[in-house]
Amino acid sequence: MSYQRSAKQKVSRKERRLTDRELAKQERERRRRREQQRKVWLRVGAAVLVVLVVAGVGLAVRARILEGQRGPANMASDGILLTGDGTSVSAASSAPLPGGATPTPNPDNSASGIVDIVAYVDYGDPASAAFWAANGANIRSWVVQSSGEVTFELRPVALDENRGAFTAPPSTPAPTATDTATPTPTASATPTPTVTPNPLDAGYDYAQRAANAVACVANFASGGALDVNDALFAAQPTFGDAGLTDAQLVTLVNDAGVVDTRVASCITGHRYLNWVLQASARATISVPFDGVDALSSTPLVVVGGQEYTGEITDATSFQTFVMGVYTAVYSAANAGTGDTTATPTPTATATTEASPTPTATSTP
Repeated sequence: MSYQRSAKQKVSRKERRLTDRELAKQERERRRRREQQRKVWLRVGAAVLVVLVVAGVGLAVRARILEGQRGPANMASDGILLTGDGTSVSAASSAPLPGGATPTPNPDNSASGIVDIVAYVDYGDPASAAFWAANGANIRSWVVQSSGEVTFELRPVALDENRGAFTAPPSTPAPTATDTATPTPTASATPTPTVTPNPLDAGYDYAQRAANAVACVANFASGGALDVNDALFAAQPTFGDAGLTDAQLVTLVNDAGVVDTRVASCITGHRYLNWVLQASARATISVPFDGVDALSSTPLVVVGGQEYTGEITDATSFQTFVMGVYTAVYSAANAGTGDTTATPTPTATATTEASPTPTATSTP
């Protein structure tokens, strides 16, 4: 009996060893497969993480690009709309235009007898400066005195073909006796003719930086936009080939009455430069006015939906054109109403006496 028990015990131990070895082998195989799976999941996780990071960076870059292309507040139409109340000028408000978005045109108010004057101007273009020298004072007077019946929309652009054009600026017309109504920005409020280019301004066209300055004013101090526009054109005869530096633009804006550190930082940081490029490109593709397909040169002036094609420095011709459009719009708006009141005429002088005929000699 003892021999048989001993034999059975030996067999049992042998089987247990084999079983233990098999179990150990299975455990090693299970651990190996688990380790392989872990490595696979680590690789997959790392790949997914990389994809997410790249996607996140891409979205962040896109958001940054779109943010850089976002327009200034109060210029959703790519221009700033100015109206008067009899004594001063104010700007219509609007939310900033998102980057890549389509501009929102201002409503057509001609049915209400309102005439909109829209001007595309380039601050590096002598023709734009010449137009404003001849007609800017009258436009300001019409806007202020009409109390909303005449509006002005300023659309600054920077066209490639105008680069360097400001090396031969037009002469400044001599003031006349009627220029005493409201003082014009003088040479003392503008930079001196000697310009030392700032290395930080390199690579940026002056017209682009000047348009950016107007956009900065529109965003932070919109009420001063027309004064800054006047100062930029008044200063054009004073600068050299490089135009004004950013620091000089800040000084010019301050001297025009806009003293705001946010505007200064916006100008030196070229905050709306990308928007200027976008707005200029949009204008050369399509201009949302009847009879005007696209902007090919500046200044482009549209009055009540009609393009002015006369001599840009002929103030009388421009006044006649504006009066003709104004009369037609007013008459159409009041047709059938029984209104027998004589059609009002916007005057071009800033005097206290009524002027039956607008003149071209007033200044802002």
